[in-house]
Amino acid sequence: MALVHSRSMRRWVTHALMLVALAGSARAHAATELCIESTSALYQAFANIDGGSTEDITLKLRSGTYTLGSDLLLDYRGNGGDPQANYGRLTIRGGYGPGCTSQSAALGATTLDGSGGQRVVGIEMINNALVLDHISSTHVDWEFGNWICYQAQDRPATITALRALDSRVSFDFMGCYDILIQNSMVTARADSVGDVAIGYASYFSTGSNPAYFALTNSTVRGGSLRLAFLPFDEDQHPASAAVELFGNVFENDGTEVLVDGGDLYSSHNRYDSLSLTHGVLATNLDNISAAPLLQSSGVPQNNSPVVNAGTRFVPGGLPVLDLAAQPRLVGSDPDMGAFETPVDDSLYLDVTTTAATGAGSLAQAVASANGTNGRQVIRFDIPGSCPRTISVNQALTLTDDTDILGETQPGSQPNTFGLGYNGEPCVILKAGAGVDSAFVFDSNESADNLKLSQLAFSGFTGNAVHLRSGRGHLVTGNQFGGSVAGTALLDVATAIRIGDSAGDVQIGGPDPAQTNFVGGASLGIVLGGNGDNSVIGNALGDAGLQNAPNAAALVVYSDHNQVQDNWISRSSAINILVTGEDAHHNTFRDNLVIRSDGAGMLIDGGAHHNRVGPENSFASNGGDGIYLHSGSPNDLSGNQYSGNDGLAIDLGDNGVTPNDPDPVLDGFVTPNRNQNYPVLTRAQPSPGFAFFVLEGTLSSTLGTYRIDIYRNHGCNASGHGEGLTLLGSRSVDLDCAIVPQNDQCTKAFSLLVPGIVVPGDDQITATATSPSGHTSEFSACRAVTTSDVIFADGFDG
Repeated sequence: MALVHSRSMRRWVTHALMLVALAGSARAHAATELCIESTSALYQAFANIDGGSTEDITLKLRSGTYTLGSDLLLDYRGNGGDPQANYGRLTIRGGYGPGCTSQSAALGATTLDGSGGQRVVGIEMINNALVLDHISSTHVDWEFGNWICYQAQDRPATITALRALDSRVSFDFMGCYDILIQNSMVTARADSVGDVAIGYASYFSTGSNPAYFALTNSTVRGGSLRLAFLPFDEDQHPASAAVELFGNVFENDGTEVLVDGGDLYSSHNRYDSLSLTHGVLATNLDNISAAPLLQSSGVPQNNSPVVNAGTRFVPGGLPVLDLAAQPRLVGSDPDMGAFETPVDDSLYLDVTTTAATGAGSLAQAVASANGTNGRQVIRFDIPGSCPRTISVNQALTLTDDTDILGETQPGSQPNTFGLGYNGEPCVILKAGAGVDSAFVFDSNESADNLKLSQLAFSGFTGNAVHLRSGRGHLVTGNQFGGSVAGTALLDVATAIRIGDSAGDVQIGGPDPAQTNFVGGASLGIVLGGNGDNSVIGNALGDAGLQNAPNAAALVVYSDHNQVQDNWISRSSAINILVTGEDAHHNTFRDNLVIRSDGAGMLIDGGAHHNRVGPENSFASNGGDGIYLHSGSPNDLSGNQYSGNDGLAIDLGDNGVTPNDPDPVLDGFVTPNRNQNYPVLTRAQPSPGFAFFVLEGTLSSTLGTYRIDIYRNHGCNASGHGEGLTLLGSRSVDLDCAIVPQNDQCTKAFSLLVPGIVVPGDDQITATATSPSGHTSEFSACRAVTTSDVIFADGFDG
C-alpha cells in the first residue's frame, strides 16, 4: 500500500516552490534528501549532518531491520550554534523501497533493533522543526533534547506511526516546541525505569511562550505518561502550558498519566489513574477506566470497551489510517488507541436513485436516519456513469449521528494532490428552485455529529452545508465550484457555515483525500458557533487545475480555531477575514495566502490574541498582505511576504504608521497598539562573511521583544518592507533603568545572524513583536553594505 506522506512536509516544500513562481526570486531553505539503505549508512548520515544547518534534511530509510551496535546520536543544534537562528527541518521516515522512490505503511517495515543492549537514538535540536514518521523500534530509547528556549522560537515536533517496543520516549528542555505524537504505540522498557514510557521535562520562566504537548490516537503500555512543566522559580508555574490527550489507551499497573504544571484537556481516553498538580483539568470528556482488553499486539479485542469509543475530533486532524495502515474510522466512532478494529456498529442506508424523493432517494435515507437511534451511514450506489446529479427540492435536515459518504458511489475519485485538488466526486447535489441549503445539521444532543465526504454542491443560495449544533463533525473531500467531469457547478452563497452551538468541526485533514475544494462562493468557509474548529489542508479558490474564486474564502467569527496547511487564493474581496471580539486565540500557520484582489488577511472588529504564524506566506495580493484595521494584540511574527500591492503588514488605514509612543495598556480596538517598528541603521556582512550584522534602535515599553529579520531583492514602494525571506529572529531587551516620559525606552541593538550570505544589492527589513504579542509594521528598508567591511566599525584610523 502506498503511504501518503505527511501533508505538512509536502505542503511546505510545494509552498516554497509556489513562492518562487509568484515572486520570481523567493528562496526557501536548501533541501537535502538521503536514501538510507544500510545500518552503516544510517550511522554515517547521523554523523555527517551539519549541526546548526539551515537546510531541510530528510532521511529516507529503506524497509528492513537496522541492528544498532551502539547509540545513534545526532547533534543537530551544532557546536556553538546560535540559539535563535531559524534552522531547517529534520525529517526521518521509514518504509521505503529500493532507491527510496516509494513508501509503504506496513507495520514494522523499517525497524531499529537495539536488542544487543538497550540502545539510544538521541536527537539534540535547536530551532529545527522535526518530523519522525513510520518507524518501528525494539529495545531502543528515543531521546529528544533542546539546548535552550528563547522567546523567538516557535517550532513543531511531530511523531507519527512510531511503534516503540521495550522503550522510553523522552523530551528534555523542549518547551519551545509544539509536540504532537499521533497514531503511535510505546511499550515501556522491561525494567520500566522510573515507570516512564513517555516523558517530558522542561523549565520555564514567567512570561515564557506557551508550552504545548498533544498525544492522540496512541497506545501506552507498561509505563506512564509523565509531563513536567517546571518553573525556574518554584512558585511560578507556567500558566500557559497545555496538554491535550485525545483518543488514547493507557495500560499500566501504576499511575498512568502524571501532569505537573500544565492544564490538561482530556477527551475519550482510557485510563484509571491520573495525577494532576499545578494545573487544572480544563476538559474531561468521555474518558473511561474499564480494562482495555488488548491483545498482545496492542490491538483491542472485539469486545473491548475502547472499540468505537474514541473521538473524531483530535488535534492535527483524525488520521485516515491507523498504526497498522488500516482505515482509521470504522463504525460510529474511531477506536481509542493506535489500532482500529473492523468492528462496525453502524446501520446502513443506501441511495440508489437520483430522484428527489421516494424509495432509494437521498431524502428518504435522511428521513430514515433521523427516525432511527444510533449512527446511520448513508451510502451511494446509483446506476449510470459519473457524474450523477440529485436535485434537492428542500433542505435536508439531520437530527442524529449520520455519515454521508459520497466516496461509496462507484466512480468517485479522491484528491491526490498535496497542494491543490484533483478529485472528482461522482455525486452532485443541485439546488432545486428556491432551495437555499443542501444539509442542515441540527440535533438537540450536543455530542451528535455528521461526517460528510466526497460530494459536490451546486447552486445553493444560502448555506450549502450548515452545522448548527453538535461537535466532532468531519467535512472532507467535498467540492464547491469549478466543474466535475465536465459538468459546471453553479456558485453557492456560503459553502460551509459553522454556527449557533456547533463546534469541534474538522474541515479537511492531514491526508490529501480529505481536501475540500471550496470555490465559487460569496463566503467559502465561515467559522462561527462555539469555536475550537480545525481547517486543515484545503484548497480555497484555486485547485491548481481549475480556478473558482470566492468573494471571501475564510471568515472567522469564533475563538480557538486552527487554520493550517491551506492554499487560500484568488478571492475577489479578501482571502481571510478575522472579525469581532469573539474571534480570539485563533492560530493560522503554514498557509499559502495569495492572489486576492484585496488583502491577504483582514483583522477587524476588535479581534484579539490571535497567532498568525509561523510560516504563512502572503504573496501577490492586490492589497496588503495583512491589514489589521482594529484588534489588539495579534501576533503576526514569523511569516513571509512578497509581491503584495499594499504593505506587507498595515496597522490602521493610514499606510505606513509613523513611530510614536506605544501605550502600556490598550483595548481590543487599536490595531496592535500601533506597535513601533525597528529603525535600522546598519546591515552588513561581517569580516569573512561568517555572519550578518544588523544594527538599529527600538523604542517602546519595557520588555523583551522579538525582532524578525528579512531579506528582499527590492523594496516596497512605501520604502518599508516586504519580507521575502525570513533570515532569523532575535530578542532585544528594552530595559532602560530610567524610563522617560510616556513609559518609552529607546535602546540600540546589534544583532548577529550566523551562516547567512546576503548579496550587496539586497534590502533588509524587520518587524518587532512585543512580549504581549503586538507585531509592528515593517521597518524602512536598509540596503546591505558590503564595501569596506573590515573597517566598517569605525576603527579604520
